Amino acid sequence: MASFAPPPSSSPSLHLLIPKPEPLEPISDLSQNPYFNQNPDPGHLLALNGCSTSSVKVEDPIISEYLRLTQLYSSIAIPGRKDQNALALVADDQSEPRKKKARGDGLVRINNLSASDHLYHRLLIRRARITYESLRCFFVQENMTNPNLVCKNASVKKPRNRADLKASVKMRTLGLYVQKDPDLRVVGPVPGVNIGDVFFYRAELMVLGVHNQIQGGIGFVPAKMVPEGEPIATSIVASGGYQDDLELGDDIIMYTGSGGRVKNQPHVSSDQSLERGNLALERSMNYGVEIRVVRGVILQKYPLTRIYVYDGLYRVVECRRNRGKSGCHVYLFKLLRIKGQEKSGTLSIRLAREIKAKLAVQVIPAGYICSDISGGIEAVPIPFFNDVDQVEDPLGFEYVKSPDYPLPPVKKALKACRCEKECKTNCQCMGRNNGEPAYDSTGILLQGRPIVYECGDTCSCPANCPNRVTQRGMKLQLEVFRSKDNIWGVRSLDVIQAGSFICEFSGDVVLREEVDAGVDQDQNRLLIDPLSFLERWRQWGNVSDVFPDAGPTKDPPLQHRPIYLLDVSRRRNVACYISHSSSPNVFVQYVLHGHDDVKYPRMMIFAMENIPPLRELSLDYGVTS
Repeated sequence: MASFAPPPSSSPSLHLLIPKPEPLEPISDLSQNPYFNQNPDPGHLLALNGCSTSSVKVEDPIISEYLRLTQLYSSIAIPGRKDQNALALVADDQSEPRKKKARGDGLVRINNLSASDHLYHRLLIRRARITYESLRCFFVQENMTNPNLVCKNASVKKPRNRADLKASVKMRTLGLYVQKDPDLRVVGPVPGVNIGDVFFYRAELMVLGVHNQIQGGIGFVPAKMVPEGEPIATSIVASGGYQDDLELGDDIIMYTGSGGRVKNQPHVSSDQSLERGNLALERSMNYGVEIRVVRGVILQKYPLTRIYVYDGLYRVVECRRNRGKSGCHVYLFKLLRIKGQEKSGTLSIRLAREIKAKLAVQVIPAGYICSDISGGIEAVPIPFFNDVDQVEDPLGFEYVKSPDYPLPPVKKALKACRCEKECKTNCQCMGRNNGEPAYDSTGILLQGRPIVYECGDTCSCPANCPNRVTQRGMKLQLEVFRSKDNIWGVRSLDVIQAGSFICEFSGDVVLREEVDAGVDQDQNRLLIDPLSFLERWRQWGNVSDVFPDAGPTKDPPLQHRPIYLLDVSRRRNVACYISHSSSPNVFVQYVLHGHDDVKYPRMMIFAMENIPPLRELSLDYGVTS
């Protein structure tokens, strides 16, 4: 057995570029934010979380600047545009050819960021992720509607048409990767990427600069980009693809080197060599370079669903060459998690699974007051957690699953489809969604719209029709909790994929004209106004950054505005405890089913981004003061 360990003295220093922090651009005026509601109605604003609207911290100036920067970055995507204000200009035809960089200019470490810097980069990362997901959904929708991309004969093999890969390639082609310079690689943390962030596709890791290999488990910088002339590893994806992989708790990983096996087979069939990624990991140990670790976590086995969780920074402390379980020689690397970081994302996933397992057998975990505030009304129990004080307000309201809309004004002649199986793009219901599918086969919303038309009670399609997503109710296990700031919040015990349906706003329906006329003088009434929410749905599925002529949506605007409000003073549901944020991770989408009256749309909540377990859900209520 050969063993390679770091020298007993301090590790040799590695030459890294450390950029000098530059001041951020001046914050733009609020009026430049296209999603900012200039004239909200404060009388219809909901304050359910125990704080007044005046106490809410508004981050819209930063978001406004962030959106402005996004428009400048998008100038790269438009052929021929030479915007002198753009952050990346299109090269003039007469400009000098780009000079090849000398060895040693490719490594950079970004340290000592201020709180505002972290927020700034976080917003840029979130924007890039929304662009990626919107592009992916665009290509999924294209695959569903373009007959030339669909193979009807299962025996005929066609090239893989992966929407996740196409989205990544498109963003790379247009220079929309977060790290736009291909000759620069970040060592250490990627600004804006938080520990615990989850990803459903490895291609997205490349978009954000977390891991630079679409299939390889070891991300590394080649020797020609390192001053010392040796390859340096910057990241690994630990997904248990090799027989000899071993996890010894959350802080220790025994990672098997790459090579020596047939594709998609776990066993090694030939000896591994100390080259490429293996050599880079060994050299990173020698120089003491920190490694970004992304862990693969299996959500379910049938069908196989794997996610990737960013778990923070580790260091390689040992490298040895062993005879593996298959009899061939493999390289094993021992990685230790660097102390002082936030708890790992996989730890949160495991904790959430343990909580779910206990609740499933009627065991109440510590800190939980009630196992289900819905009292069995919802298909999935909604536990209530409070280890801060003795307040149990959520138990004092009657739980109502869906609003009861007035029957006389709603009952109109319904347009119904006659699909015997699942609805296709030529179906009448999908025709109302601009002739496009609203959801993919797994229930992901493909694009935000003024309103989504689902199949109704009079349609012939079955209950599992892809165009009946919200009617099937909650599938995710949410919980109401009390935060350290004595504010109510909602989080999930499940991983939530971007575009997933989460829940519906519910309460008692009251007419807007009665409230505006002061018919009911109840000062204790708490109202949710459908018009107070900013139109965040415009961001979901918006690919105008990539295809400038696409726009947010081609659907016509609504002919009527909602004429009702929800009174949640006495009856409500879990959605009413979602907290406010100017940078939310969920959004409201109007949905119609069961009737065609756009004056009574249902307020459905969908995920704006991938949300890991136990991370709080937040919604933009349109708060401006």
